[in-house]
Amino acid sequence: MMEVVDRSLKSATEYFQNFFSFEYYKNGFLQNVDARVKLLGIVVLLLATVSTFKISKIFAILFSAVVLAKLSNVGLRKLISRVWLFTLFSFLIVLPLTFVEGWGYVLAFTLRVLTAITLIQILVLTTPFNEMLQTLRFFKIPETLVFALGITYRYIYMMFTELLRILIAGESRRLKRLSFREIWENGGKALGAYFVRVFEKGERIQMAMKVRGDKIRYYHRPFKIGTSEALFIIFTTFVLTWWLML
Repeated sequence: MMEVVDRSLKSATEYFQNFFSFEYYKNGFLQNVDARVKLLGIVVLLLATVSTFKISKIFAILFSAVVLAKLSNVGLRKLISRVWLFTLFSFLIVLPLTFVEGWGYVLAFTLRVLTAITLIQILVLTTPFNEMLQTLRFFKIPETLVFALGITYRYIYMMFTELLRILIAGESRRLKRLSFREIWENGGKALGAYFVRVFEKGERIQMAMKVRGDKIRYYHRPFKIGTSEALFIIFTTFVLTWWLML
């Protein structure tokens, strides 16, 4: 039983750590597009996705997202590893509605979630996190909100990293099969150690930010429409035109 619990916790921790990580791929189409244009285009496609329950329209945007990922050298396996759990969870949540709305609603809702998460992950994998924060400030998002978003992301990523380290450390020190009582005792100790380590790391992050200064300076490079930006605008316009015609 301990092995099953450990594997489940470890797999879940690795998934969420992978989901929140910004793994920037340098070479590709979207990497050359200005983050401000890229963010607007992705938001427009997201709004188109969540504004309809017509499967053909949702699938058109999902197919376009896969094309963008391919052009940006983001592997399909990488995307699937990041989106499958939330998609499965959304499917299970709306599954009872088959008796009321039918299978069409359940499939459309699941595809909406899959498409939205795929678009978000494409943006994450092709845009450095600091550049994303700078883009939000460019669009006049309040500085306090951007600052909170930045610290929240770093803290969440740190929490899952620490949890994974504790699970791996406990697994490496286990020499025998544990009884049910020992499982609960070791689990409580590990949970206590986890909260202590997370609290200490949080204090270190806060102190490090104070040492560097609470004021964050955002640098915006000159905005211009180049070849990559023009191609992305044309691509987004084509997808929206296709979406309207379906």
